[in-house]
Amino acid sequence: MEAIRRGILITVALILVAITGLAGWAAAETMLDTIKKRGNLIVGVKSDFPPFGYVDSSGKNLGFDVDVAHLFAQALFKDANKVELVAVTSGNRIPFLQSGKIDIIIATVTVTDERRQVVEFSDPYFLSGSLLLVPKTSAIRGVEDLAGKTVAVIQGAIQDKDIEQLAPKANRVKFGKVSEAVLAVKGGRADAFAQDDILILTLAKENSDMKAVGKPFIPRPYGIAVRKGDLEFIKWVNAELAKMKKDGTYDKLWKKYFADVEANLVKP
Repeated sequence: MEAIRRGILITVALILVAITGLAGWAAAETMLDTIKKRGNLIVGVKSDFPPFGYVDSSGKNLGFDVDVAHLFAQALFKDANKVELVAVTSGNRIPFLQSGKIDIIIATVTVTDERRQVVEFSDPYFLSGSLLLVPKTSAIRGVEDLAGKTVAVIQGAIQDKDIEQLAPKANRVKFGKVSEAVLAVKGGRADAFAQDDILILTLAKENSDMKAVGKPFIPRPYGIAVRKGDLEFIKWVNAELAKMKKDGTYDKLWKKYFADVEANLVKP
């Protein structure tokens, strides 16, 4: 009887060891493992932020960030098309990441100490200040002229706090989309639109009735973001960015998207 009891105890112990081992294996699976097992990379990109992320007339996603997403898929799967692009906004991109709707954000995310508390950031891949978009006939020359004016900002974008700090007497109006903010300025519902310099320069080039004004204020880097604690994943991202800079891929993308405005930009 004692021998049977010992046998049962040994069997139970072995089962527990096996279960513990499986649990440990499951816990050890990283985000990169999950992505590779799934077979595609799910990336949050902008759809209204040329030249980083936008949609052409045929509905195709294009832009600097979109190209980086495809390059990451190529590195992971040897197939640049094994990527799912999810349109995000400044307001929802971090919640989308945290909820698991996307694996990674490549969507003009300005690196701030506040955001570092909730995501892991890559090394900088772009440096951007902010400019103002105003009507061609506007007398506004920069943030110093915004007192008493209505300024359009994007919900969740860094310019909301920057304008509050730099032009406390301005009235900020928040929009969800870039197109909505631009229309507000065109329609006279806002006197200026504050956003990243590269976007403002692009919009001014595309809209003959608008102009970019001011000197870029509070320049900050863009970073690629993954979930907080995904250290292996962000290490992989940094290695890929370093590889792109070393082999000339980054320079090619820079020329492709920024050649006409690069005199106004600072290369990281």
